[in-house]
Amino acid sequence: MEEMIVHSKGREKRWVHRSHNEIIGLYTYPPGEESLTGNIYLGRVVKVQKGLGAAFIDFGQGKNGYLHEKDFPQNVKAYHEGSDPTPIGNCVHEGEKIIVQVLKDEMGTKGARLTSVIELKGEHLVYMPKGYYVAVSKKVDEENRKVLRRLAHEWKQGGEGIVMRTNASGVKEAVLQEEVNSLRARHERLERVSIRAKCPSLLSRQDTFYEDLHEYLKKGEGGKIVFDEYDSLLQVEEMSGAGIKEKWSFELYQGHENIFKHYDVYSAWEDALKKIVWLPNGATLVIESTEAMTVVDVNSGKFTGKGNLEQTILETNKLAAAEMAKQLTIRNLSGMILIDFIDMKKDSHRQEVIDALSESLISDRQRTTIVGFTKLGILELTRKRTRQPLAKSLTRPCPVCQGTGREMSPETMAFQLERELWECEGMDGSRIDVEATREVAEMFAGKQGSHIERLQKALNKVINIKEITHDHPYFRITKIV
Repeated sequence: MEEMIVHSKGREKRWVHRSHNEIIGLYTYPPGEESLTGNIYLGRVVKVQKGLGAAFIDFGQGKNGYLHEKDFPQNVKAYHEGSDPTPIGNCVHEGEKIIVQVLKDEMGTKGARLTSVIELKGEHLVYMPKGYYVAVSKKVDEENRKVLRRLAHEWKQGGEGIVMRTNASGVKEAVLQEEVNSLRARHERLERVSIRAKCPSLLSRQDTFYEDLHEYLKKGEGGKIVFDEYDSLLQVEEMSGAGIKEKWSFELYQGHENIFKHYDVYSAWEDALKKIVWLPNGATLVIESTEAMTVVDVNSGKFTGKGNLEQTILETNKLAAAEMAKQLTIRNLSGMILIDFIDMKKDSHRQEVIDALSESLISDRQRTTIVGFTKLGILELTRKRTRQPLAKSLTRPCPVCQGTGREMSPETMAFQLERELWECEGMDGSRIDVEATREVAEMFAGKQGSHIERLQKALNKVINIKEITHDHPYFRITKIV
């Protein structure tokens, strides 16, 4: 039994993924900070760095994007044909207009990672106008793989590429062919728009919130998805085909209590920001992230075990491996990750820990590569990076400690205040008094007080905010009268 609990009532949208009553994913979408991954832009080459084998592209989103020579169509073709790649200087020149797609959002000081091998995703397949190759999901059985591969080769034209997704297996041939034709027509429209568009400009936007929800519903085992807003329920329901509706029930939560409080997941975000994670046996994980990597320390803590020392250590490390797999998803940790397990003397015990981690990562939709134990006994792994870590989305460097710690941002506190005020809907009283720091109050009110006006009308109450001073972004609802 899976559950998706979706809050879309306020400006900041969030949802929780829960399986068998255990939280396995937290997703946050602050307004103005939506992921650019999958968006398609018309950009301009501002610099070609032959030494890096890359070009920097102005695509209209602040920092210039990074486009490596391997992400050009001619080099994708060269890779699959086994021929020599084309150097970056022969791929593009400075000042040239180019259509690019965002592979990864900007992270810290690094600009977004781009590709000129455009991917258009459909329900059952991915169409690449200049992808050159055909592939089929590894999860499809061998008999269906042969059929899907043959069909893709028949349908692709010239330098096109087609990737058949897992749910293409067993789908009628006519449905798949229609999808290829539809995506091909969509690309042709993009090409026509790019000729007339200013440079740089956005050609195609993905609504990450709805796309993510739809993707998880499509790949999930089934259960229920519950919304606190009817419009969002309709939007996702309209995006979903018969296969999704057979597996999932769509529900609308209409209570006054915040939907996350009602489903007892309200504290999940706060828990996911904590440095220390307690394991059921009393052992702990200490998780610390920097821009370069994430480092995890496993401590036996209160756990002493009932057997010998080696067995106690092995049990603790396997438990820590399973919990760490869950934390990777919940916190959206990515890049280089180093886990310092309690020292094990036997290679067989180390392999058991790797196996425990691998098994727990099966349900993770992001690709994780376990490199292995170093000579110092530290397990090294990498996880594909596409979006900001949860801590980066919700917090900012603390000015009090000059960046060595973090605090809740004014935006996060303002959105929390909004969620708590929605719980006052339908209560007696015509005025709500609130104390808040200046930054929180300004962020909550919106430009020229536009948001507070909308909320007052929706709640049919006057919201009176008294500005106070505090060491950190802060608010408190003092009374309802």
